[in-house]
Amino acid sequence: MKNNNKRITNFVRFLFLFLIIWGRLYCQTNNGSVGINTSTPNPNTVLDIISGGNNKGILIPRLTESQRNAITINAASDDGLLIYNTTEDCYNYWSLADSEWKSVCGQLGKSTFTIDCSNSKAIGTYIKGKALDASNYLTVTVNVTKKGNYTISGTTTNGYNFYATGIFLNTGVQTVQVAGQGTPAAAQLDTVQLLANGVSVSCTPAVTINVLSSSGTYSMSCGSATVNGVYTKGTALTASNTITLPVVVTSLGSYAITTNTVDGISFSASGTFTATGNQNIILSGTGTPTSTADKVMTITSNSADGAATCNVTVVMTIPVKKVLHIGNETVYGYSAFTGPSRSLMDSSTNFGTTATSVVKSAGYTHTSLGSNPTSAALLTALNNKPDIVILGFDYSNIDATSAGYLVNYLNKKGVVIAYTETAASVQNLMRALFSDSSITSGQINGGGAVYALANTNDAILNGPFGDVRGKNWGEDASGTARVQGISGSVIPLSYAQAVNDATVYSGLTGFRHAGLNFIWFGDGGFLSNENANGNQYPSNTIEPFVAPSSGGYLPVQKTAYGYAGNGYTAGSLQVQNAIIFANTLAWAIKQAETNGINTP
Repeated sequence: MKNNNKRITNFVRFLFLFLIIWGRLYCQTNNGSVGINTSTPNPNTVLDIISGGNNKGILIPRLTESQRNAITINAASDDGLLIYNTTEDCYNYWSLADSEWKSVCGQLGKSTFTIDCSNSKAIGTYIKGKALDASNYLTVTVNVTKKGNYTISGTTTNGYNFYATGIFLNTGVQTVQVAGQGTPAAAQLDTVQLLANGVSVSCTPAVTINVLSSSGTYSMSCGSATVNGVYTKGTALTASNTITLPVVVTSLGSYAITTNTVDGISFSASGTFTATGNQNIILSGTGTPTSTADKVMTITSNSADGAATCNVTVVMTIPVKKVLHIGNETVYGYSAFTGPSRSLMDSSTNFGTTATSVVKSAGYTHTSLGSNPTSAALLTALNNKPDIVILGFDYSNIDATSAGYLVNYLNKKGVVIAYTETAASVQNLMRALFSDSSITSGQINGGGAVYALANTNDAILNGPFGDVRGKNWGEDASGTARVQGISGSVIPLSYAQAVNDATVYSGLTGFRHAGLNFIWFGDGGFLSNENANGNQYPSNTIEPFVAPSSGGYLPVQKTAYGYAGNGYTAGSLQVQNAIIFANTLAWAIKQAETNGINTP
């Protein structure tokens, strides 16, 4: 009887507890919500869960991406199905509208990629106690196999690190710039530990950074700096592309010398001085030039007495230029299509891509029209847009029509180097060039006449092949053309008065046009030399051009020239025809590249 009473008592207690719980649930379901750890669930929810101690969360099913993809989707009922993707490390849900799994971390989710350690490196100079700035970063090469979000970081144990995050929108090989921050605490060699989306990457070889000691004190001598190597648009710099920079060190420490980036290239060097005094620093170049313009590089140092700057110019290689020659095709080289004048043009000593070439140039292609082309042939040739036109002896049939074609070519930024002496041709050309029918031309003096060059600091007289200001040029064999009546728009290079002739003449025998790419000297044989080796021809009155093959056809003066007169004995003067021509070519190819008929 006692046992039965006990069973009844336990049953009553259970029934009472059930009724209480059922009552609470009944109340909650009446308002459409179920609460856990709350008696007043949010009426806008089906389930309202409260963390009783504010120290717990909720876990939903955790699946790998493969397990997620193995779910058989019921399109009618699974819209919004939620899981946690452990592969992606993010929540995913099924979208009925797009019929695919979506990531709440972004439409693309987490990317998949590998890091190419061999093509990843640290950029910038790292100095003990100096905070990293925008010049300090990692360039990390990656191969993306799945588009999406990424995080790349690099850590060191020396007070500074690197971090970058973003989205890969495409697959394939890409480069990421990972910014640095912090301050190196010690001067040492650091190994950078790379992480890809939080996963450690084992790099062989490792990415390392040499942290330098505190800065030394030194001064730069940019005026004595040497730019080494050849620089060509579109060609990446190599180990030969450097700047040798003299410095004077007054106290030991590290050095960090950099340049700005100009048209895709820059230079830098870093290290530690081990001695004071004069020494050279070699700045290594990097990048690919994006233009043919010469580049003024600003060099900045980290000298302890305050950052100093100075400038060095990198001279670019000028691309191949098309040259149209008009003149006799003989051994004398009147129009530079043949003879030593052509050899001068084609010599890499003068115009080439070697480190020792006087002018960095890829050279020329040559076309000749002979001595007296018709105006129709001239027009056809000019319409092919040669970069440079060279006129020489004996282009004697320049009528008004041909002169108009040449001037039209000049107005389109063509370059003309004219060595012409026939009075009628010169007059027609000058009247067309200046739109002035009052200009006249006539011949004066004779072979062996010597004319003084102006003292003007002009590229023709003071160029890469020499400074001939105040020196002379020599007339070959016959008379010299002079022009009279030109006013303005020219830079006079020589006047009509010969230094070895007492007869007084006015006018010009050489000038450069101030607005157009035009050079003229009044002698068709200005480039004359019948010696194939370019050596000085033994005459005082003919063939004033000298460019010996033994020197790589480098232009030099003719040391003995001129007829006797006006106090000068025969052959007592020196003439600079070859040097003037070489300077003119250097000017011409520069004009053709930067302000020519084929300039974009």
